[in-house]
Amino acid sequence: MSDQSPPPGPPPIYPPGQGNPLQPAIIVYVLYGAGVFIPFAALAGLIYAYVERGKDPVLDTHLTFQIRTFWWGFLWIVVGFVLAFVIIGFFVWIAWLIWLVVRIITGIQLAEKRQPVQGTEALGMKAI
Repeated sequence: MSDQSPPPGPPPIYPPGQGNPLQPAIIVYVLYGAGVFIPFAALAGLIYAYVERGKDPVLDTHLTFQIRTFWWGFLWIVVGFVLAFVIIGFFVWIAWLIWLVVRIITGIQLAEKRQPVQGTEALGMKAI
C-alpha cells in the first residue's frame, strides 16, 4: 500500500474539484505566450486582465503580475527597437523573450497550484 503524500510547498488556497478559479489568469498567460507570434493576442490578454480584476484577491495577484508583465515588456520592446539600429536592440529583445517565457511558465505553475503570486525573484523573472 502506498502513501500519497501532498506535493511539497504551501497548500493550495482553493480546494481541488471545483474547477480552477484562477482560469482567467491561465487564459491571460496563454494569450501572452501567443503574443510572441501574434502581437494582438498579448493586447487581448491585457484587456482581459483589466476586465477580470477585482473579482477575487488571489486571482488579482496573478492579474496584477500579468499587467505589469505587459507594460514592462512593452518598454523592453520599445527600447529594443530604438537600440536595434546599433545592433544592441536584438540582444534586448532576446533578453525580453527569456524574461517573458520564465514569467509565463512560473505564473502558470502557481495558477495550476491555485496559489497567489507573492512577488518575484531572479531580477523579476520568476513569480513566487
